[in-house]
Amino acid sequence: MASVWKTAGVGAAAGLAVPVAGLSGLATVGLLLFMVLTMFGIGRPAGVSQPSLWQLLSSKTMLYLLISGAVFAFAFGFLARLQARSKALVEKINASENLVLDGGNLLGYPAPAFLAFDSRQRKLAACDVVSGEYTLHDFSWVQAWRVTWREVERMEMNGGSRQVNATGMSVPTFERTVRAKDFALELQVANPQRPLLSFPMSRRAAEIWCARLNAIFNA
Repeated sequence: MASVWKTAGVGAAAGLAVPVAGLSGLATVGLLLFMVLTMFGIGRPAGVSQPSLWQLLSSKTMLYLLISGAVFAFAFGFLARLQARSKALVEKINASENLVLDGGNLLGYPAPAFLAFDSRQRKLAACDVVSGEYTLHDFSWVQAWRVTWREVERMEMNGGSRQVNATGMSVPTFERTVRAKDFALELQVANPQRPLLSFPMSRRAAEIWCARLNAIFNA
């Protein structure tokens, strides 16, 4: 049970690390560019003196730059270590089981629990990089797959307006819209205890993986 909770915790951290690394990376680049432009006086209003190097280094902008850089380094390092461990686990399975699992296409990565496929021998490995455990299955273990999502209804302004009384007063009009969110690739597998495996991802990634599975299983 402890390993299950640890895997879930690492999975949640990996899910957060991707957007955190992206946002902090953009913030770091933006702040660094701002400081460089400020240092050379580009975009400075007329009549405003150019700050000294010490003023820049001791400013709040520098503090924010250091914080965003540290956050980016931590998130990127976490993902890099997770990728290295995932690759090492796949290589270990290949060596011990005489397989050719494709380490470049791992269904579920960067989550710590993922699937790796060997199209040549029609085998797949269900891996847990946290515990280092894995199970091997024939391709027949996967019975079907599909892209799933959740629909959310909400009211939005449609850009129009309607008159509410004889004085000409008008108010915005609203319409009910339905949006799809929480996309995932869902696999139906031959496991009575857990017949459905769901891998949350973006809509584009889910569609790509759906096509990729068609190519892998029908090759």
